[in-house]
Amino acid sequence: MNSDRLLLIPAVLGVVAFVWTLRKRLLVRARGVEVDARCYDREWRVQGGGPTFLLSFRTEDGRRMTCSANESEVPGGTRAGDTVRVRYDPAAPGRVETVIASRRPLWKRGDLIGLVVFEAALLAYALG
Repeated sequence: MNSDRLLLIPAVLGVVAFVWTLRKRLLVRARGVEVDARCYDREWRVQGGGPTFLLSFRTEDGRRMTCSANESEVPGGTRAGDTVRVRYDPAAPGRVETVIASRRPLWKRGDLIGLVVFEAALLAYALG
C-alpha cells in the first residue's frame, strides 16, 4: 500500500468523526428534553483560557447526570450554585448540551468547523 493511500485512512476517520458529532447534535435538538442544571464548579483547564463549567442535572427518571460547558455555552456571569438550562437526549442522557449551545446554528459550532477544516486539509493533501 503506498503512502498516498495511507493518508486516506485519517481522511475517512475524519468523515466518520464529523458525521458522529453532527448526528449527536441533531439528536439532542430533535428529541431533547430541557431541564435545569446546577453549576457545581468551574475548572481552569487551559492556562490563559476561559473556565469550564461543571453542571449537574437529573433526568426525568431521577438519574443524576453531569456534563461540562465552556464559557460561551452558559449565561454570562455564571458561578457555582447558579442554574443553567440544558437539553439532553432521553434515549442517551450522556448526549447533553446547554440550551444556549443547542440554539447556536450548526455552522457556528467550533467542534464541527474544526473537523471540517481538518478533514479538508487531509483530503487536499492526500489527493493533491
